[in-house]
Amino acid sequence: MSLPGESDRPASARTEGGLSELVHSWRYFFWLLGLVLIVGLFFAEENWRGQWAWNSYKRAMAARGEPLELSAFVPPKVPDDKNFAMTPLLAPLFEFLPGMSPGVSPLSGIGLFASNYDVASRELNVSKAVRSNSWVKAQTDLPAWYAAFLNSTNKLAKQKVGLAATNFTVHEAALGVLAMLSEADPVFEELQAASNLPFSRFNLHYEGENPAAILLPHLSVMKRLTQVLALRACASLAARQTNQAFEDTKLLLCLTEVCKDEPFLISQLVRIAQLNIAMQPIAEGISLWSEPQLRSLQARLARVDFCADTQRAVGAERYWSSAIIEYVRRSPGKLDMLAGMTGTQQSGFDLAAVLMCLAPSGWFDFEQLNCSRMTDECLLPMFDVTARRISPHLSQKSEQCMAKLANRSLSSLYFQHLYFARLLLPATSRTAQKAAFAQTAVDCALLACALERYRREHGQFPESLTALQPQFIQKLPHDIINGEPLKYHRSESGQYVLYSVGWNEVDDGGAVGVAKSGEENSIAQGDWVWR
Repeated sequence: MSLPGESDRPASARTEGGLSELVHSWRYFFWLLGLVLIVGLFFAEENWRGQWAWNSYKRAMAARGEPLELSAFVPPKVPDDKNFAMTPLLAPLFEFLPGMSPGVSPLSGIGLFASNYDVASRELNVSKAVRSNSWVKAQTDLPAWYAAFLNSTNKLAKQKVGLAATNFTVHEAALGVLAMLSEADPVFEELQAASNLPFSRFNLHYEGENPAAILLPHLSVMKRLTQVLALRACASLAARQTNQAFEDTKLLLCLTEVCKDEPFLISQLVRIAQLNIAMQPIAEGISLWSEPQLRSLQARLARVDFCADTQRAVGAERYWSSAIIEYVRRSPGKLDMLAGMTGTQQSGFDLAAVLMCLAPSGWFDFEQLNCSRMTDECLLPMFDVTARRISPHLSQKSEQCMAKLANRSLSSLYFQHLYFARLLLPATSRTAQKAAFAQTAVDCALLACALERYRREHGQFPESLTALQPQFIQKLPHDIINGEPLKYHRSESGQYVLYSVGWNEVDDGGAVGVAKSGEENSIAQGDWVWR
């Protein structure tokens, strides 16, 4: 049965109306198809453009001798029998099972090697010590250390007897500290023997799928070994066991170098901390070391180059940022990973992370490219390896560059392909400052050895550093800040003041900087002084 009036319409009219409705409905399909085609073309074009730009950059880097492959940064494998890091104590550090804490492996015998030291260091209460220079105290407070050892032992024995540092002479305290540290003797004997091996490469899992998950449990061990050994060296000096102190000091410098080839900034920062600790026994022993020992220390110190080592680690950030971005791109759980990186995992919706998951694959190439370019333009210029200088001015510019990223939202950085640069690139200005400070310590200690040798032969320190050449030193190190000679003058007492102009690049006449808190030795202010 037809509707009223329908039969009155001509057949041709009814056919035209049906065709019109059909065409009208298909129009939406074509719009959708066109939209899909446009999006597909956009993704294809962005994928091609991103891949082309990133590959062009990598080819240009390789042509300059700076490839971005893992092999360019990872130290080569070495035979176990020639590897310091493969001693029975250190080799098991990386032999922990999945789910095991990434601390010291229970398979290693180094975990509790200095339990007395650990307890005493928590008990120690040393008053603010007078500094003899920017890096070291006038003298290690051995009576305070010995009192801390004894008091911690009494606490464990539930005795309430408290001993004060004034109860002991320095010599008595030195012998007591050495006795307390004797539990660590087997560890240091093994490391002393291993220090003669030609190589050091820890068994880091560089080839892991997720580069951000590489564990570095050896770094805390190296620093702890350095702390204990430095105290033992200072105690040996005070006990007039100079040869033992010298062997410990040589081992200290060895421990400072065992991680120098690792392509991580944190490895270099730990090395810098180790070096600053090692300065104490070096300074305390200057007047006690024999002529051959002073020459040996000079030779070891001359090999240290924190400028080149830190610059190489900063350059490796190009690879690590790229590798992490690539891992995120290929991960099926991008959103969770990005939320974890931005800290929004528990706080709710993260628009930038969602957009990154929806982005063309080529945008990840642009992210890798911009991370690498920012490393080239903002981070690496701080270090001039050829001239062996670290620039505070360029470090400040780097800090400003990174601050601009930090002050912008991730959503705005997303469209400029700087999303990962904000998340991954380190703020290296403080690292550059610390590297310059540590290298100045090395250079001053080297000169202090040469100056002491000059004094012994001539009965007094020289009028200028040039008098040291060539008998006592072949080449004078320059100020790593400005490239000029380090400042030096003899004092009225017959001693000397040796210093760098420091991070403020101003000659303050050998005055050590004072922090806002009133604490002496602000690295950012004043001169860096050895006296």
